[in-house]
Amino acid sequence: MELLSLLPITSSKIQILYLPLLYTFIATFIINLPFGYIRGGLRKLSFWWFVAIHAPVPLVILIRKFHHLDLTWELAPFLFGPFILGQFMGKKIYKLKPYRKQKNNQK
Repeated sequence: MELLSLLPITSSKIQILYLPLLYTFIATFIINLPFGYIRGGLRKLSFWWFVAIHAPVPLVILIRKFHHLDLTWELAPFLFGPFILGQFMGKKIYKLKPYRKQKNNQK
């Protein structure tokens, strides 16, 4: 008995989902990098900090709709993961190379 036959989705569904899911993952990560970078230079919980987090959401939704991926519990980690990872990596890049000098008294 094949391992794929034990899964709730068939191998044809896996093949159909694989490339669009991979493209969506990569695009979501790349879109969130600059927003995470911008967020790194903003005061936490300020208005613009929230904008930097939520501004890429419509773009990610458009990419997901373009690839005909519905938001399901099975796909949620693959759709939210790169969003959070892109924000996190963008902030880390900002800490390595900030676009403006940080004040000494600022954390």
